[in-house]
Amino acid sequence: MELYNLINTYSEKFIPVFIRVAVILSFIPFIGARMTPIMVRAGLAIALTLLLLPVVPVENIKMDNPVRTAFEAFFIGSAIGLTARIILGAVEMAAQWMSIEMGLGIAAVFNPQFGEVLGPLSLFYSFLSMGIFFILDMHHYFIEGIVRSFDISSIQYKGIFESIVKLSSVMFPLAFKIAAPVILVQVLINLAMGFLSRALPQANIFFVSFPLLIAGGIIFIALSMPLVLMVISKAFINVKDAIMVFTR
Repeated sequence: MELYNLINTYSEKFIPVFIRVAVILSFIPFIGARMTPIMVRAGLAIALTLLLLPVVPVENIKMDNPVRTAFEAFFIGSAIGLTARIILGAVEMAAQWMSIEMGLGIAAVFNPQFGEVLGPLSLFYSFLSMGIFFILDMHHYFIEGIVRSFDISSIQYKGIFESIVKLSSVMFPLAFKIAAPVILVQVLINLAMGFLSRALPQANIFFVSFPLLIAGGIIFIALSMPLVLMVISKAFINVKDAIMVFTR
């Protein structure tokens, strides 16, 4: 009976809140992944919507234009959700670079997070970034962002769009910071193998360099892991600040 009364009380406000929640959840790692059954995602979005209805300031939602209301909900949800997707994209880019340098580009596996066939390092770093995401309780900040987004009386489309573009500009530097130690080692190994092939032209350097590249890459991935964890953690902290900027 309480659930029925809740839905009946907020029936007009349910759709914009649900759209905002569903869009944001579709960007959150693991929860919004393609491997998660759609019934689970829809059920979680509905449950979270029902929990937020009594606490969000729904009086700021203008229902005189349902199309505009739905668009605003989709825009805010996409803006908040893209902040996490940008970080995951940078991690994915760095893993692809390392896979190519180590010669693992042909060892492709299916990545359920993105629904694509990617290298084994991409799968490893994707799950690593998802683990950091939940360890830092970033999903809590997304829920807080949903609630705070209803405090916005008028949406500043230009300012939010510029903030997303500014945040996306850190994708390449972030990917380079993650992959730099391994790529540097791979370049040095390739240079050493080049000099060795000139000194010993009769030797088959290819069969020596291939396992050496893989072994060196794995070793320096392990050695650089504390640095990678720190870089990804700081990136997610910046995401938290960006969410607060969008909803202030």
